[in-house]
Amino acid sequence: MKGVEIGSTTEESGKGAVGLPVWLWVKNQGDALAWGPYEKSATLGGVTVTATARVANVAYSMGDGQTVVCANPGTVYLEGNGNTDSPTCGYRYATMSPSNGAQPYTITATSNWEVSWTATGGASGAIATTTQGQTQARIGELQAVNVKR
Repeated sequence: MKGVEIGSTTEESGKGAVGLPVWLWVKNQGDALAWGPYEKSATLGGVTVTATARVANVAYSMGDGQTVVCANPGTVYLEGNGNTDSPTCGYRYATMSPSNGAQPYTITATSNWEVSWTATGGASGAIATTTQGQTQARIGELQAVNVKR
């Protein structure tokens, strides 16, 4: 299993602004090793064990001390969405990234996997594990200047 590739509205330019929505989504959700379900069987000594792994949720550590937990792969941002919040997984930064926005926040996506297994003979169980992926985003500040003529 592997970490997710993070899609975000700050991805293309690497920049965002305080107070504007940041949409988050899993770019590689079609990859069973990144999102699941992923099933694998193995036999040893006449006993076959089958395990199925699925992502239960993704916890996005936004780099500013805040975490967003999403129980779905998120919604891909389209240009026509404008400045609306993501309907499934998003965030708004309250402060600029370090050095007045010149240094990026590191966004870490921790995928929380649930792995259920069964074995011939009726034994079964579940285990939890995690994988991670990262991206960066510089968050600046937009300012308006009023000029009286």
